Amino acid sequence: MQKIRVRDRDYTKSALFAACALLVGLLALTFKQSTDVATLNTRLSGIYQKAFYETCELMEGMSSNLRKLLVTGSAQQEQMLLSEISRQAQGAQDDLAILPLGENAVSATIKFVNQAGDFSTSLAGRLAGGGAISTADTQTITTLSETAAELSVGLGQLLTRFEAGENVFLGAYEETGGEQLYPLTNPATAYPVLLYDGPFSDSIGQPEFRALAGLASVSQQDAQQLLTTFVGVDAVTEITFDGESQIPVACYEFSLVANGYRMSAGVTKAGGKMLYLLPSDGVTDIRLNDSQAVDAARAFLISRGFGDMKESYYSQYDGIMTVNFSAVQDTVVLYPDLVKLQVSLADGMVIGMEDGGYLRNHVPRALSLPAISEEEALSRLGGRLTASTVRLCVIPENANEYLCYEIAATDGADMYLVYIDAQTGAERELLQVISDENGVLVV
Repeated sequence: MQKIRVRDRDYTKSALFAACALLVGLLALTFKQSTDVATLNTRLSGIYQKAFYETCELMEGMSSNLRKLLVTGSAQQEQMLLSEISRQAQGAQDDLAILPLGENAVSATIKFVNQAGDFSTSLAGRLAGGGAISTADTQTITTLSETAAELSVGLGQLLTRFEAGENVFLGAYEETGGEQLYPLTNPATAYPVLLYDGPFSDSIGQPEFRALAGLASVSQQDAQQLLTTFVGVDAVTEITFDGESQIPVACYEFSLVANGYRMSAGVTKAGGKMLYLLPSDGVTDIRLNDSQAVDAARAFLISRGFGDMKESYYSQYDGIMTVNFSAVQDTVVLYPDLVKLQVSLADGMVIGMEDGGYLRNHVPRALSLPAISEEEALSRLGGRLTASTVRLCVIPENANEYLCYEIAATDGADMYLVYIDAQTGAERELLQVISDENGVLVV
């Protein structure tokens, strides 16, 4: 038997240690590379998701603005709409270029947004030079509007699949991945569902919370008691203090269970006013119709001491109806003074509330008399529209407010709300009314 020398044994041991160290190093490098790849994929997924959502939103906006362009009677509004369409087309083109879809999957869509953007830019320049929208322009706008609506539907269908958990981008890196985007190049024929829950509901209005000005601060204990009283002393079975927040205004935040519903709530430090009430879950046992839910919301506001309020538009989702109310002063609807209530369609209980708009804006207005008559306002409608109702209202615009005639009108197919400035006669806003299975909405 050959004797193994100590030096050989040490050499063998060193070689084993070196091999193990190399293996560990390779494993560490492989793990780091895998981690880096996973991190990169996560970042890319976030980029693709953002671009996809933006594309859906921009196409929906183009569809709406093109339809508005067909019915507006204001040259200024035409310029604004064309500028917005051009911006939306450029944004959609940029986002589509980011998505990993392949050229064949989106070539028709990119071609369309380019055409829509170029047409809008060209027409805006012609109008700025004193021109007008011709019959041929109207035909082009009609075609663009119909195509944008169809593409918006296709994107909406794809978005539904994406939100249901389907990886709609799977395989899009390959040449055969284009079939994943079938709705993009072969649009549907129905109009898109445009979700928007009321006129001017997304307007910030005043930067300060004017309704809270001068009110004394309340303690956390007082805020909790005020919240319990507001929701209903007998209704609240659990309540806990979650902390303080400065968004959107200094407030105390709570979690509670009332009438069997789990909710979160915010109470302002100034005056102890209800800022928001948010339900944690949907409602599956639907027993009430739309009218009953609106009545329950109205009764709730009356019982909580709100003054004259007018309900406008509503929508429902997951067994919960959201109803918009605006304050009224001397029969004039104050759209900035907005309160949103969420009502359970199971039992009519109010389980959600957001009144940031009301707290920002609700102070007595010094309303001036209109400088133009109702008849003069009606004469400012676009030639395609026929009016049905007219009322005075106040609308927000860039932290300012304007007294307007709100004219509900139709072109025979769609409903619109046209806002004519009661002092100047200018068309300040044009909104489309959408009715679907979820309620009455505007965009």
